Amino acid sequence: MGDAAVTATPEVLKFGNAYNYWIKTDTGFDLSRGAAEKATVKTTKDPITLAPKKTALVIIDMQNYFLHEKCFDNAPGRDSASIMMQTVEACRKAGIPVVWCNMGMDESDRYTLPPSYLYMSYLRDKATFNKTIGTVSVPGSAEPIDMGGKLIKGSWNAELWGPLKEFADEGIKAGTDVHIWKNRFSALAGQQPLELWLKDNQITTTLWGGVMTDVCVWGSMIDAYYKGFDIVMVNELANTTNPDFVIKTAHRNTENWGWLTDAKSLIEGIEKVTL
Repeated sequence: MGDAAVTATPEVLKFGNAYNYWIKTDTGFDLSRGAAEKATVKTTKDPITLAPKKTALVIIDMQNYFLHEKCFDNAPGRDSASIMMQTVEACRKAGIPVVWCNMGMDESDRYTLPPSYLYMSYLRDKATFNKTIGTVSVPGSAEPIDMGGKLIKGSWNAELWGPLKEFADEGIKAGTDVHIWKNRFSALAGQQPLELWLKDNQITTTLWGGVMTDVCVWGSMIDAYYKGFDIVMVNELANTTNPDFVIKTAHRNTENWGWLTDAKSLIEGIEKVTL
């Protein structure tokens, strides 16, 4: 009974075991694992039925370093903030936890980061992860402020960008959101805090957004897939400054191994939680 298997009736396919399974019918996929509360969301393929309490929205790297004009002029990422906040509000109301997962280093990472990461970091702005990257003028400050060490925890450049910082802080204070650091492009490479949090909270389905679609977002998603989580990309919430073909590739791979939805469909679906 508990062995991994595919079982079938004339209209139903069940993939998995007694504790962890999907149900495929003519009307879509049920990913709820038998939960009482459910919400059905349209995707570019079949509709999916989620269990809000077993689902998390994970937002990757919406930080000053990756969005602010002085650091990395990422207009698509900044432009997505409004619809991202609308989606987060809907998730909060539906009981879906929100994870703000950001790149952040500390002193020990100087000794454990592999050369490949140090080189990729250097390519962008000729600075390594801990190097001070200058000052920036921000509204409300009479003098320029220190941006701090590149992607170092506690620095200005590692903080959430613009309106997202206060917005996320409100959710964290209310208990609907959490903030989790990562020290690799993928939030699930190796043993990282996000995996522990997902397992501790019995999350089985992951919704994804942030920057960049084809790098840290997709890298985190594919590792989530390899670790056994359901993966769903929310189109407008995932953005990149790279060419369109890499977005098409990320979307195609998402549809192969999971599901691609849009913010409107997700919001409409989770607003109609059923018992």
